Amino acid sequence: MPPAYHPSRAPSAKAVQEGVKKAATEAKLTGGLEMSTVRHSDHGPGSYFVCLRQTGPSAGGRPAYSVFFDNDEYKGIQSSVLSEACEAESLVPLK
Repeated sequence: MPPAYHPSRAPSAKAVQEGVKKAATEAKLTGGLEMSTVRHSDHGPGSYFVCLRQTGPSAGGRPAYSVFFDNDEYKGIQSSVLSEACEAESLVPLK
């Protein structure tokens, strides 16, 4: 018999912090960062994601990224797409 399907769960706060830091390094983001709350995704490399963006005086022109997770596992970062609505999301500073 095939193994039973177990849907992914949202990542823990610690996993999000670690994943976002790893993603920022991969994307070569420097300085302050801000991110959204965890949201479910129906596309991309993971079942959950957070929006990520650099902060600073010219933050308005900086692109947003989506950081993906399955459970507590970081799955990757990519430029945010329109359907993720990261530009409209309320972001908070990453601590």
